[in-house]
Amino acid sequence: MKRIILSLSIVLAAVMNMQAEKKDFPVDFSIDGFDYQIVKDHGGNVVSVWVADDEEPFKTGTVTIPTYFSHDGKLCVVTAINHYWPLENGITKLIVPIGIDSILNRAFFYCSALQEIDIKYVKYIGDCAFCGTSIKQLDLSGAMLNNMAQSAFAQNKQMTKLTISAPQLKELPDFVFSNCEKLSYISLGIYITKIGRQAFAHNKAIKTITLPASLKSMGDEVFYDDNNLKEIKCLATTPPTCTTKTFDGLDKTKIKVIVPAGTAAKYKKATGWKDLKISDGTEAVENVSVHGTTVKTIENGQILIHAGEKTYTVTGQEVR
Repeated sequence: MKRIILSLSIVLAAVMNMQAEKKDFPVDFSIDGFDYQIVKDHGGNVVSVWVADDEEPFKTGTVTIPTYFSHDGKLCVVTAINHYWPLENGITKLIVPIGIDSILNRAFFYCSALQEIDIKYVKYIGDCAFCGTSIKQLDLSGAMLNNMAQSAFAQNKQMTKLTISAPQLKELPDFVFSNCEKLSYISLGIYITKIGRQAFAHNKAIKTITLPASLKSMGDEVFYDDNNLKEIKCLATTPPTCTTKTFDGLDKTKIKVIVPAGTAAKYKKATGWKDLKISDGTEAVENVSVHGTTVKTIENGQILIHAGEKTYTVTGQEVR
């Protein structure tokens, strides 16, 4: 059984070339009306596949990527998605079933019609894989994702809500959610240890954000140009390591930082943090308002409150 990659690592120039040469797309097989081109290495082994909706009117609605296909009498298994075309037309919802574990560089780069994705089984998302799409809400709660490359979801102009809480995902790379100008709700969950450079830069809808107790470090200009950001709640009892530029691009005199009770003195001495207005004492567990029967647990160093199917941090931030 061959294992293949649906290949989409392309630069912007290559994207433009594909649009110009759509009639020359060599079709090796078709599934559910979509055409696939097989790419082989010098030894004749299947290494990648490109997928295209090659004829107008372009299909809209939901697309489920196939996990296997038959070619030349052999069963080939799809393990990664590397390219989808057309860019500005086509699918509004993407479903990636179990077995496909990677979405490679620029796979859905500027597929501007794409509004919803189901990628709970995906383990890796490449550079700019969903850059410039129109995803409105991204929920990675409980997803198998363990790694993302920079700018994976950058320039999603319609995204309003982000929930992460993927147990294996520890780091947010550089620029990953930059230029998401409508993003106002962010729940980072309880597993993130590192936030990269400009991860949330140029997001003018953000007014408040809660940083998890698991957080260990942040890069330069994480919230650059987020002019409406007024409050940062950090649940880490040890100040996450910052650079002198971590909070550059903000009016540091206007941002209130709330830290765990008894830790303000440490934050006021820490690089980056000491330039902000530090307030001692996050909200107590007793002050969190939730509906229904509640249960308190400790997970990854944080107190969690479970109410029905919802889980919250001590500050009322929804985790999953």
